[in-house]
Amino acid sequence: MILIPAIDLRHGRVVRLQQGDYARETRYDESALEQARLYRDADAGLIHIVDLDSALDGGDGNLELIGEVCRALDVPVQTGGGVRGEADVQARLDAGAARVVIGSVCVRDPQAVCDWIESFGAERLVAGLDVKRDAGGRWMPQAAGWTEPGGQDLFELLEHLTGAGLEHLLCTDIERDGMLSGAGVELYEELQERFPALKVQASGGIGSEGDIEAVAATGVHGCIVGRALLEGRVSMDAIGRFQDGRAAEVGR
Repeated sequence: MILIPAIDLRHGRVVRLQQGDYARETRYDESALEQARLYRDADAGLIHIVDLDSALDGGDGNLELIGEVCRALDVPVQTGGGVRGEADVQARLDAGAARVVIGSVCVRDPQAVCDWIESFGAERLVAGLDVKRDAGGRWMPQAAGWTEPGGQDLFELLEHLTGAGLEHLLCTDIERDGMLSGAGVELYEELQERFPALKVQASGGIGSEGDIEAVAATGVHGCIVGRALLEGRVSMDAIGRFQDGRAAEVGR
């Protein structure tokens, strides 16, 4: 498993939100490029950048800044936020992103995403599904700022997308996101059992290196870490330890 450091951008600043709430924002001092360089120097193999402005309002948001980071570093970047159409995917690839994360469209129009997989290639796209349990215990992907559930549960939707060739899934347990309370291990265990060929990126709740170990034990491909790295709860050298697979050494 690899550790994937995350950078969330709003108004050109590095920030973090709690449970996706724009009113619960924490700002950090480093610029996006400075923070990305810190992650590169810590041996990151992939950096995850979220454009919160584009996610909220559409348009290009922080795309110019994301492109600057892509051009300045020799580390691949995956980026998401505000991808609503095929042109948005192309714009992010043109800016230098290695992969583009598609969120709400997966929930609202999964067939469009299936078409994009065919057009751009499965290696260039990541399905970004933010999920929470409903009253019946099903994991329900959310759209529209995590307030609007889709019509299919997580596993039904993934059957559709993997049937079209989906290879990469970023799945966030939104009840845990930004809360530093531990990851939704049960969710990732079930994903691995049902879709062993998917390269799953776990996201949400990481507050310690022990939490990363717990995620690694599920067998997922990667674990996205944002706030815990920014606040020193997870050490920067943990990034390098996970890039070469030595998950057992973390926290030892």
